[in-house]
Amino acid sequence: MLEALFSTLQSFFLHPEFLVPTVWVAFGCVLAWFLLSAKRHHAIDKKDLKMLWKTHKQFNNCSAKTFEPIMRGKTIVGYTCECGYQHLQERPLVNFGA
Repeated sequence: MLEALFSTLQSFFLHPEFLVPTVWVAFGCVLAWFLLSAKRHHAIDKKDLKMLWKTHKQFNNCSAKTFEPIMRGKTIVGYTCECGYQHLQERPLVNFGA
């Protein structure tokens, strides 16, 4: 079993024509993962922030009285409720839709 693995690896490294496409495929997979899963914070205005908090209270039966906005620099990007719930408005780096 181990000998078969070593012989496969040896044949792989003895033929560099297999190595270049493999490196490109690996690079493409890493790039696709980064572009599709990485997120950035998106600003929320105060009216939308209050609406998001009220919908959280309604759908989760939350009895909190206030919330704290989460700031990134001078912009509001989310809130933390008294119950411990935290909402961050995040958008993907690349958007393929509308």
